This record gives sequence, C-alpha cells and structure tokens, in this order.
Amino acid sequence: AIAAGRNTRKGAVGISPDGKPLKSIVEYASENGLATGIVSANTLLEGSIAPFVAHVESRMQTKNIAEAYVKQAPDIFIGGGMSYFQNSGNDRNLLDELKGKGYNIIKGIDGIGNTCDGKLAVFTSESSMPDILHGRGNTFTESVRSAINFLSHSNKVFFLLVGDMFIDRASHACNTELVGLETIDLDRAIGIALDFAEKDGNTLVIVVGGPEASGMVLTDGNMQKHEVIAKWAMHGMIHTGTMIPMFSYGPGSEYLQGIIKNTDLFFHIKKLLFNEYM
Repeated sequence: AIAAGRNTRKGAVGISPDGKPLKSIVEYASENGLATGIVSANTLLEGSIAPFVAHVESRMQTKNIAEAYVKQAPDIFIGGGMSYFQNSGNDRNLLDELKGKGYNIIKGIDGIGNTCDGKLAVFTSESSMPDILHGRGNTFTESVRSAINFLSHSNKVFFLLVGDMFIDRASHACNTELVGLETIDLDRAIGIALDFAEKDGNTLVIVVGGPEASGMVLTDGNMQKHEVIAKWAMHGMIHTGTMIPMFSYGPGSEYLQGIIKNTDLFFHIKKLLFNEYM
C-alpha cells in the first residue's frame, strides 16, 4: 500500500489484485534521476521491503526478490541475506551481476568506510539477522548512518527506505522486554535521520508504524526501574485493527497531518518528492 498506493492480495509483492506490476516510489524516484537507497534491519527480502523493488506473486519467492535488486539497481542497499544473492537459482550469481553494474560488494557494515564511488551492495549477514538480545548490536543504526552518508554525497535529491521488522516479530512473540529494546534501537536509528535532517534543512523524515500485532496493552510500569508491564489480547500471528502512528519532521510535514489512509501516503510522498504540491 505504501510502496505503490494500492492494496493487493495477502502475500503478494508489488502487484495489483489481478497480477499487474505496480510501480513503486523507489522506481519513480530512480526514473526521475533521484538517488535511491534501501536499508533493512533483517534481510533484504522481507515482505515489508520487497514491494519497493520486486513484482512477484508471493513474498516467499525470495530468489525472484533478490533478482529484482539487480534489475532495479538502487544506489545503495544494506541488509542481510547475502546467500540468496550468491545463488539465486537459474545458474545466476547475482553478486557477479551486481559487480557488472558497477556495484562495490561489501560484507559487513564496517567495510563501508568512506566509500562514495559507484554503487554499494552491503550485506550484514549470510542469512537472517539476530534480534537485539542475540547479538545484532549497532548494525541497524550504523546501516542507517552509512546509507545517509553515502546518499548525501551523491549531490542528488535522494529517497531512502528504512525497514525494521523486529518490533513486529517481538510483538507476535508477546515478548514485552524485546519490544521495548527493539523500539529503543529503532528510536536511535530515527535519531540519526533526524540529526541529518536538522543539519541539512531540506530533508523530510517520515516514520510509519507497521500493523499492530497481538493486541499489546501497557498496564503498569516503573520509570525508575525502567520496567514496563504489558498484557496481550491475542497471542500469535495476529494483526489487530488498531490505528498506527505516523510522525514526520522537515519540509512538507504539514501535508502529513491527521488521519491518512495507508494508500494515500504513497501519493503524498510522490508529490513531495517531485514538488507537485507547489
């Protein structure tokens, strides 16, 4: 919905209900000469990330989603899942294809350094990333910092998509502690974007929540002990109809007020990117 302004079938990626490709905001940006980037806290193949680059029948078609990165060729993408690019099937090594398109292939966020030439494909893991309790460390926040630094040196207007799916997973598991820790990590990543936007003066930051999971309700807590107590209405792989929050900061944020349909957010972003409100 946010990627292309249309709702579609459950599990479908970047296509309409009748199977036709839907052009994403990343594709519009690239076609109009903007620099583009994608950062994923987990793999680059996640269902929330995939509609911005791929057009397939199912989010489970990970090989096809990996191949879409070669076709769409964003200026920088950072995330886990390197093994899917090494052998996507059909005797294709997508890493070699990316190199042929001028990409620097980097394994690990520390390998980026001050690289600003060409395009960057940065892999933070061979497969999935661990959550914050099991060793992810500052990989996500530094990925956001690195992507912003790279794109800001392109001398182009840029669009950066950042996806964090770990809060959702912690909610599905009804893990109150992990929800809190993952939210803090996301807050740090948002802080990095806001710091850049404040210094730049011409950058809009939009933060949109994902569908609420498991009916989390805060019932008690202790600020001094940094404790939160929550109850869960529906355990398991359940999304509720709770309205989700959206925050924005920077030029154009005045257009993102009140209640907005998820599909309309795409059109707001598109108008702001291409100065269609002027």
